Amino acid sequence: MVQVYTNAKALLGDNLELADEVTIVVEGETIADVLREKLDDGEDLQGALVIPAFVDAHTHIGDTAAKELGIGLKVEAAVAPPNGLKHRFLRSLSREELVASMRQGMLEMLKSGIAAFGDFREEGLEGVLALKEAAQGLPIKPVILGRPIADANKGLEVIQEEVRQILEVADGLGISSVNVFPVEIMHEFRNLLKDKLLAIHIAESPRSAVRSFEKYGKSEIARALEFEPDLMIHLTNATDEDLKLLSEHKQPIACCPRTNCLLGDGIPPLAAMLKSKINFGLGTDNMMFSSPDMFREMDFASRVSRGVSKDPTCVESRSFLQAATKKGADALQIGSKFGTIAKGKSASFLVLNPNSRSFVYSHDLISTVVHRLGPEDIWAFVCQGKDVIKDGKFLLA
Repeated sequence: MVQVYTNAKALLGDNLELADEVTIVVEGETIADVLREKLDDGEDLQGALVIPAFVDAHTHIGDTAAKELGIGLKVEAAVAPPNGLKHRFLRSLSREELVASMRQGMLEMLKSGIAAFGDFREEGLEGVLALKEAAQGLPIKPVILGRPIADANKGLEVIQEEVRQILEVADGLGISSVNVFPVEIMHEFRNLLKDKLLAIHIAESPRSAVRSFEKYGKSEIARALEFEPDLMIHLTNATDEDLKLLSEHKQPIACCPRTNCLLGDGIPPLAAMLKSKINFGLGTDNMMFSSPDMFREMDFASRVSRGVSKDPTCVESRSFLQAATKKGADALQIGSKFGTIAKGKSASFLVLNPNSRSFVYSHDLISTVVHRLGPEDIWAFVCQGKDVIKDGKFLLA
């Protein structure tokens, strides 16, 4: 089936180039063509702005049933495995309750314009299978990064066997900390992963950052680079020396400033990362603490970066929209399909309400998207070729 959307403004390609009178031709789940002309046939978008659908680069969707449960706690008490508050709570849920809560989380993502997300899935193989079950029938792409239950005390063979089972159904591994497994085991994980993702939380807490220097004489980031993770998450407490290393290694990153701030862990040095040409995607992190709203994440990231640096010129709005779309997709290694509007990509894009009051008198459309809009301004959302929002109405239950 071919669907034609015409007469749009659109942010196209890797650089989000603004183009007028754009026509997007969708065939099945794919963008068959992008034309720089208005057609007489097709759905007339009336000059509405079309942007790529969001990619949420880091989530813990299993926490959906625990909203606001850990507010006021430090990260170690709230979410550290195996006995942090969230882990105790998750163990109290039945499988049916867990699956239902994760499905609810994905519906919230879709309502907010998110087409794909990278999830750190706890509880080993069963946790991965529960998310796959929850996602059935939904037009959203989960990149599932499983986490083994076995710890270093179980022995290498036990850990390897569990990881093999996880990797048969998951897209990679999501390790909670550089302190969980010795570097030798992380190298073994690399061998088992082959072409799948190895992702890890790094330099999230200021306390863990200090302990790393005290115990090892180097930062968590420097230690993690020894086993070459595909994706580092958080980096809230990265040092200037860390940023130099990350830039040299061209290390993919995902940052989650709203949750980091709520937990009192600090603010990722996003302006310094951009200055060092370090690419990062944005993630909304724990459903426990933050809504899956990339509009809020972009706005917060842009404002705090300028505020902390005391320099309003230190970042560009475009960088944060890229971080919420293309850079997030690249971080999860799904950039060949998601994150931009281009021929051959997934037909996943947002049509923003041309009648939104936020666009009235706007002198910078990208800044308006980053700093003023919200999910309520999504007029239509086509996700992998399927209508999720149409005429402002959410079509899924």
